[in-house]
Amino acid sequence: MLEARIVHKQGRFTLDVKLESTGPVLGVFGASGCGKSTLLHCIAGLIKPREARIDVRTRTVCNRPGGSWVPPERRKCALVTQEPLLFPHLSVRANLAFAPGAGSELESDTGRKIVSVLRLEPLLERGVNKLSGGEKQRVALGRALLSRPELLLLDEPSSSLDANLSRDVLSLLLRVKHDLKVPMVFVTHKAPELLALADDCVVLDHGRVVAHGPPIEVLRKPRAIGVANLVGVDNLLRLPVLRHDEEGGVTLLDLGNDRLLASRLGAAPPGRSINVGLYADEVMLCLEKPPGLSARNALPCDVVSLEHIGHEVLVELKAGLHSLRAKLTPAAAKELQLQPGSHVVALIKTAAIHVLE
Repeated sequence: MLEARIVHKQGRFTLDVKLESTGPVLGVFGASGCGKSTLLHCIAGLIKPREARIDVRTRTVCNRPGGSWVPPERRKCALVTQEPLLFPHLSVRANLAFAPGAGSELESDTGRKIVSVLRLEPLLERGVNKLSGGEKQRVALGRALLSRPELLLLDEPSSSLDANLSRDVLSLLLRVKHDLKVPMVFVTHKAPELLALADDCVVLDHGRVVAHGPPIEVLRKPRAIGVANLVGVDNLLRLPVLRHDEEGGVTLLDLGNDRLLASRLGAAPPGRSINVGLYADEVMLCLEKPPGLSARNALPCDVVSLEHIGHEVLVELKAGLHSLRAKLTPAAAKELQLQPGSHVVALIKTAAIHVLE
């Protein structure tokens, strides 16, 4: 889908990346100022890098210095930015038809499918100034797709929206991925969006790639790659749903080796794997299961390692087939006499487990 080697200096900032991804959705993750948008603009052709080789679906669109340079309008890449950038004096239909060839595409079977997937039918004759923020972003996405792109570039399209509208845009992007099958490069600083949409991801820090791989694998150690404050959890797990206990108000997830994790009652059907996260300081450790426990999870675990970070101890545990991290004070770790190979019980409330879907 995409292969890029880019070196570009902009003031005091230097983007220096090398990546290759088969997609179909590549997530680009990192803090503000790490180079996410600069990378996207280099792919789109809005920036001429000093030194770059960029291949989009086997076509070389940039080979500098001294090689080919394909201008933005001929790259077959459609960019959707944080602001929808619609023409305020035109209707929704006219905005959708503005891209070259989009007018005829709008009337085709593919165009009608795009309009249907993005739920734009009721908006076609409406003025842009009468649209909500989420509706404007849907129109911008529709305009991009009607240009028949080989690659859709998304620069944090939900960042200016509230939580409900952000989820709405994300659900639409999932439909674009599965129903329209358009490859995407998706820039975000929100871990749940990355986990829900991306098949592959790169993490940028100060203009360089510090991690690359499947999102669930890359974000399992957020401290190591400097994005712990963005991920918001210390444990990321992808677990199959076993069954729902409606009377008990929990969903049971499979940790492997006959270990179950109870989370709050969800809607994902049994057999589907979901992403869940929990903070390390929400995991309590004891040497044996205490009686009269309200927490639904009392997981037998083995201690794998202990890492001293400032005035805390990060304990890595093996629970079933998965790793968990617990955060303790040094005094607690000493009192429990924790060391690699120790057997402990991890206590976790169902309310501490967040479904990242």
